[in-house]
Amino acid sequence: MDATPLRLTSDEAAALKRRMGAALFNRRIEREDNRELHLGGRFRWCPMRYAGPAARLVFRLAGLYGRAHREFLDIRVREESFTLPGLAPELDGFTLLLLSDLHLDIDHALPDAIRAAVSSVAGRYDAAAVAGDFNNFTVHSDTKALRLVASLRGAFTAPVFGVLGNHDSVRDVPTLERGGVRILLNESVRLRRAGATAGPGLLLAGVDDPNIFATHDLAAALRGRRPGEPAVLLAHAPSIHEEAAAAGVSLVLCGHVHGGQVCLPSGRTLAWRHWRFPRRVWRGRWTEGATQGYTTTGVGACGAPLRLNCPPEIVLVRLLRA
Repeated sequence: MDATPLRLTSDEAAALKRRMGAALFNRRIEREDNRELHLGGRFRWCPMRYAGPAARLVFRLAGLYGRAHREFLDIRVREESFTLPGLAPELDGFTLLLLSDLHLDIDHALPDAIRAAVSSVAGRYDAAAVAGDFNNFTVHSDTKALRLVASLRGAFTAPVFGVLGNHDSVRDVPTLERGGVRILLNESVRLRRAGATAGPGLLLAGVDDPNIFATHDLAAALRGRRPGEPAVLLAHAPSIHEEAAAAGVSLVLCGHVHGGQVCLPSGRTLAWRHWRFPRRVWRGRWTEGATQGYTTTGVGACGAPLRLNCPPEIVLVRLLRA
């Protein structure tokens, strides 16, 4: 395992500052570098490296490890439809493939499971959107996950866009983009049907992590929005739900919560704190005023490759005219 943090060239750093804003970029770098405890300049303490083995031990002692690991690899395909006022006739049925919380470096079998799930919906979506957390080990302590992202790109049959999560580093962006994932750093792109070069498009905006790092800038992300145009916002965490509603965002797509990851048989999460947003936006469909939202359970897991009563998913998000 390569424990050397990624480094940006001066040109890469300058480009990221222009895209993200220098103040937010510098804040992101500072907070990343202070998330892990450094002792003597050599030892880097990452909680995930200890929480994982502890969780594995507990599940083995309880006789649940095999079941929870099988559920972790059983990625479901879910389909959700949302009606967007103002959506152009040409975009009726436009479909986004939503993935979140890949945590690719957590288990050797996970990339193949994701590849199989994505391949099963080949040709059924117009663009893919990844809502962050490509990595498991915080922050940028090895490059394994980034290599795996590039290896998965061939499974996608449409352009792939993404945002950073709290397990990702802004230093990852050049590598992710070389691997075929366009990262939205408080930015937006206008999406059209394959082959269309003009006419109405769909604004896909993306913000940096609004929860742990709080380096999002929604106003900047929506700057290219046209009057009356629907906007879909990609964010790692649903903590942006109120701000998105105030800005008139049509639909928020997010993850971060993993649906709880380990839940009761009823599906209710065992988590009781940590997230600074209401339980109603933790999983599935929700609304905030006129803004609709969907929080996916994600495709990976955090800490240990285990899920219980909370299967992973990829989501075909179909957009319909009012």
